[in-house]
Amino acid sequence: MAVTSPFGVATDYSGSALRFGLVDVKPIEVVDTIKKFGIKFTRKTQAFESLRPSESFADFVTLENEAIIARILVPDWFEAERVIRIFSQRSIKRYEEDAELQKAIKELRSSKAIEGPLLRFTRFIINRFESKREEYVEIEAGRFLASNFPLSFYRRFIVFDNTYYDLLKVSEQIVRFSEFHARTARNFQMYSRQIETMKRTLSPLIDQMDICFFAASCLKKYISIWNAKTYEELERGPEFLDLKNIDGQEFERLCNDFEARLLEMRELLLKHDPRIIRKEPRLENEPTAKMFGKLVMSPSDSLNLER
Repeated sequence: MAVTSPFGVATDYSGSALRFGLVDVKPIEVVDTIKKFGIKFTRKTQAFESLRPSESFADFVTLENEAIIARILVPDWFEAERVIRIFSQRSIKRYEEDAELQKAIKELRSSKAIEGPLLRFTRFIINRFESKREEYVEIEAGRFLASNFPLSFYRRFIVFDNTYYDLLKVSEQIVRFSEFHARTARNFQMYSRQIETMKRTLSPLIDQMDICFFAASCLKKYISIWNAKTYEELERGPEFLDLKNIDGQEFERLCNDFEARLLEMRELLLKHDPRIIRKEPRLENEPTAKMFGKLVMSPSDSLNLER
C-alpha cells in the first residue's frame, strides 16, 4: 500500500480555505425593492463577493509547488516541471472534488450578512477538521509504520496539526467579535470598516500559517521525491520511506526550517490568545499521542527511533 500524505487530507488548503473565505472577500450592499400591501419598500442588506476568480486556487497551488521544487533538491531521474505538475494536479483535483467546501464557499457568497456567514464558515472549517482528526492520525501512523524515520520526525506533524487547530480557534474569536460589531454598524460604510479591520487582523495569521505549511510541504515532498523512482510511484506515493535515500544535511536543514516556522506561528498565536502556551502542546490526552504510544510498543526490527 502506498504511503499517503496526511496533508493531502487534513491541511492541503492550509490557510487557503480561510483566506478564500474570510480575507479574499469584499462586502457589498444589496438593495432590494419589495412590495407589501401594495406599498413598495426598499430593503438594504449586506453580502460578500470574491476578490479572486474561481481558478485562483489552481494558480495558487501551482505557484506554491514551483516555489517548493525550487527550494529542494530534485533527483536527476525526475524533471522538475513534471514533478510540479503532478503535485499541483493532485491538489487541484482534491479541491475540485471537495463538494463540502465548495458548498460552504458558495453559501458564504450568497448569504446575507445578518445571518453571520463569516462565523458560520469559520465554524464549518473547525467542525470538519475536528471530525476528521482521527483519520489524519491513522494516515500519519501508516506513514510511520511504512518508514524507518524516527518517531520524533512524525511528532513534529502532531504539533503542526495542533497549531493549525489553534489558528482555527483564534480565527473564530476574531471573526465572532468583528462580525458582531459589523452587524450593529449604523451604515454600510461603518460595516465595511469593521470587516476590513477583521481582514487586517486575520491576514498576518493566515500568512504565517501558509509559511509554516510551505516549510512542512518542502520537507514532506523532498522525502517523497527521493523515495520514488518513477513518476507513477511519485503520483500514488512511495511504498516505503527510507531514511537512507535522502541526504542527511538537506533533511536537517528542512527540519530546522520547519521547526523555526512552527515556533514563529505559535508565538504569533500567543499574542492573540495568551492561553496558547509558548511550547509544544501537551499531547498526553490527545488521540494522536495514544495511537503513537501503541506504535512505539509495536515490535519492528527495521524501525530506528534514534535520530
